[in-house]
Amino acid sequence: MIGEDQLHVQIGQVKIGRPGQTLNAILGSCMGLGFVDKKNGICGLAHALLAKSEGPPKAKGSGRHVDHAIEALLRQMNVADTERRKMRVFIAGGANMTLPHETEPERLVGQVNADFARAALRDAGLRIVHDDTGGTHGRRVAIDCTTGDFTITPIPRLGEG
Repeated sequence: MIGEDQLHVQIGQVKIGRPGQTLNAILGSCMGLGFVDKKNGICGLAHALLAKSEGPPKAKGSGRHVDHAIEALLRQMNVADTERRKMRVFIAGGANMTLPHETEPERLVGQVNADFARAALRDAGLRIVHDDTGGTHGRRVAIDCTTGDFTITPIPRLGEG
């Protein structure tokens, strides 16, 4: 059971945390976008299923697509354009969870998600401080909103490790 201080971010969600809370997600090919604003004591985590949307989000604050998730995080955290470069941003996930290892990268959903996230964050004026993407294993992500520290722990596939 997850307590009130432990916020689990499910697929398509964007959640904001304050000191005393921890944001968590379990990722495979999905992208985890973590934003840490130590100065203002606020953190955000999005769990995006796909890269680019085909239009406006169906729900306000949707994190289903990377582009909408970035917009939602910036809006919900009240990040001014002039403060974007000071934000600590990390990305995680983007793994190949199902296709053979020799599959071309442009056919891998996780690879497409990770490549798009890097470009979209750069275009939004945000600097990635840590990138843990790709491979064939899942990841568990946690952001301690008191300290601003984050951990990304690999989750081996069944039969591995």
